[in-house]
Amino acid sequence: MMETMYKIRTLEKLVDVGTEDGLIDKTISKLIQYKTGKIERELQELEGAMKKFESKYHKDTETFSKQFEDGGLGDEMDFFEWYALCDMHKRIIQRLNIAERG
Repeated sequence: MMETMYKIRTLEKLVDVGTEDGLIDKTISKLIQYKTGKIERELQELEGAMKKFESKYHKDTETFSKQFEDGGLGDEMDFFEWYALCDMHKRIIQRLNIAERG
């Protein structure tokens, strides 16, 4: 990760001093498109897993999440797994928002 950040900062410095070229821009755009697609696929898989819980327990994820946080549900392992999926969903949405702004 540190090596990647070093390379990104090096590119930033090169662009700042006027060595920008179209290839760098196209390459970065393609990388962002690739990452956005990957995040979207992760999101679809995660939402599929959440829908299984919604069907099993006859409630949407938002309702479940509020009830779980309020302590209104039991200590079933399914509930902890579902809640972990909710947390992962929030983080994936954040990453997707960042990627889509790029």
